[in-house]
Amino acid sequence: MLTEQLFSAYLGELYGIAFFTAFAEKYSDDKHINNWQKLILVEQVTARHLKTGLEKLGISCPDSHPAMEGKGRHDAEKWLSLEWSALVDTMATWVEPYALKYRHQAQQARQHSELFLLVQEHEDAILAFLQGEQSGKTNSQAALDSFLSHYHRPGNQ
Repeated sequence: MLTEQLFSAYLGELYGIAFFTAFAEKYSDDKHINNWQKLILVEQVTARHLKTGLEKLGISCPDSHPAMEGKGRHDAEKWLSLEWSALVDTMATWVEPYALKYRHQAQQARQHSELFLLVQEHEDAILAFLQGEQSGKTNSQAALDSFLSHYHRPGNQ
């Protein structure tokens, strides 16, 4: 059961990479490209760590998953026309239940706790970024930067 939750989270990262990539490529307001690029990196770093951890447990993780990636692109397409504040509000409402779910899973995990913590911290960082954008913070990317400083080693993408 625990490994299924982690594998599902891994597939969610592939979804998220496709989702945020669609925005990076197609969102009409180019001043947010840095946000999209950082969100993509958070997803990529999380996926890489999950893949490594799951493969150590004997679980094969595909480098791509066309169905999840297609769903990510499709879902992004529905929101591409939203202006930034409406998009941030929509995404925050959408992300918050996942953050709560992953936090609960991390608290309950008795095995593979470091992987569950990774998933929780990645979702918390995304939610904190979105909430920072909602409140107009000048450094809303701080939560993303903090996550990346902990989990990402430049040159090891």
